[in-house]
Parts: sequence; structure tokens; C-alpha cells
Amino acid sequence: MTHEIETRFFDPLIFFGENGSLLDDPRPPEEQAGEIEIQTSRILPVLNAFFDCLQKVVLLSKNCLLQMNGLFQDKSPLYKECFKKQNYYSIFDNLGRILTNLYIVDLIIKDNVSFEHYWKTYNEMFQRVRSNPDAYTIDKRMLRRVLKFVEKMYANILAGNVYDQVINSVKESIRADFDKPDKFFKNKTF
Repeated sequence: MTHEIETRFFDPLIFFGENGSLLDDPRPPEEQAGEIEIQTSRILPVLNAFFDCLQKVVLLSKNCLLQMNGLFQDKSPLYKECFKKQNYYSIFDNLGRILTNLYIVDLIIKDNVSFEHYWKTYNEMFQRVRSNPDAYTIDKRMLRRVLKFVEKMYANILAGNVYDQVINSVKESIRADFDKPDKFFKNKTF
């Protein structure tokens, strides 16, 4: 997962909004019209793939924590016989690397001012489409689907709180699996 995040998502997120020039685009605004929307729509598949990756990270983290919780029952005879002197740092180290990469993605998104500006322009385009869908040959059902997808991408990735959302999703998912919410986290530190 760490390799996937680093190789598939870092570069597109870092270079988003770059035009290849150190100077501002010298063309008049009417020649630049639509480029922001096109570049934003080109990154949507990357964001969708990243969202799918985030879902895997939540499931992987949950699975790892539940398994480690099962193994670290120091009063259990199985633990005393098999696992007491085992070193599990590598598991938590790998999980930590994945979470660190998610935090880096948050920093990339917060540091790249193009995300906020381009996303605002992209949403303005959708408001124009919403006000007159017939002029853009899109039906209301398809427009709702696209708007829902775009809002999901913003809320889950472009708001710059991917790390917090993954941690909260893991905690909520684990709590939902137990009758008593504090059963898993009682006397446990992570």
C-alpha cells in the first residue's frame, strides 16, 4: 500500500495545477478559458483511485488492529505459549508508514493552492450546468450522480484531512463491530 500511494498518487497531486512554466501564462484569459475545468476533470480518476485506496487502508488497518488485539491478551494461555516473546514492531511500522503517506498527501493538498482555486472554478461550472442542464445535454439524474461524486472527492480528499478521516473511519468501524464501544479500546494504547 505504501508503494502504491507513493508511486500512483504523489506525483499527480504534487504537479496538479502546474503549467510547465515558471512564469504566469501570458495568454489572454479568453484563450485560457476552460483549462482549469479540463485539468480538474483529468485528476478526478486519480482521486477516485485514491479514494478506493483509502477504503483498502481503512480495512487493512482495522484488520491489523483487531488481529493484534487478539494476540496481545497477556492473560490468555495461547499468548503465553506462542506470542509472548514475538516482535510485532514491523507490523506497526508498516501501518505507520501507510498513515505517514496519508499525512503527506494532506500536506501536498494543503500546500498546493491550485486545488482550492481550481475546485472553486469547477464547482462554479457545475452551478451553471445545474441552472440550465438542457443547454449542456445532461439529464438531471446524471448531473446528480456527478455532483455526488465530486462532493465525495472534496469531502474525503481535497479538504486536506485524509489522515484524520482514515483514523476516524477505522475507529468507527471497529466500534460498530462491538456491542460495547469501549470494549476494544479499554486499557489499550495505540
